[in-house]
Amino acid sequence: MCYNYFMLIIEHMVENDLDQVVAIERVSFKAPKSADIFRNDEKKYLVARESGSVVGYIGVEDIAGERHVINMAVRPDRRCQGIGGKLIGAVLDDDSVFFLEVRISNQAAKKLYENFGFKQVGLRKGYYQDNGEDAYIMKKEPRNT
Repeated sequence: MCYNYFMLIIEHMVENDLDQVVAIERVSFKAPKSADIFRNDEKKYLVARESGSVVGYIGVEDIAGERHVINMAVRPDRRCQGIGGKLIGAVLDDDSVFFLEVRISNQAAKKLYENFGFKQVGLRKGYYQDNGEDAYIMKKEPRNT
């Protein structure tokens, strides 16, 4: 699976992407995942690549017949340029139920997900380990329901 958006290419993550993915993870999250976690979940991730450099990534996992967006980040100098939307668009399909969690303070991400049809369906109290912040649970229904 490979999506080409002008100079942006979205494709499956490979071992050579790990250093760049982990670097983005570290500047994006207060409690970043380790390289080993990404290495073990490599098949679950897509990267957005521009001129050979990773500028963002997204991870999706299948759990009990549902798809879960487990992680997404874009390099800080490339945020607000549509890369997050292209990543989300690359993994969504019209036939699956999708879930994700988003920090209640991250209104920009919540708005992005809402633009793709996600709706807030619940709250996870104290979900984030770094500061105990709550998370909105968001769900996207299949288009044919």
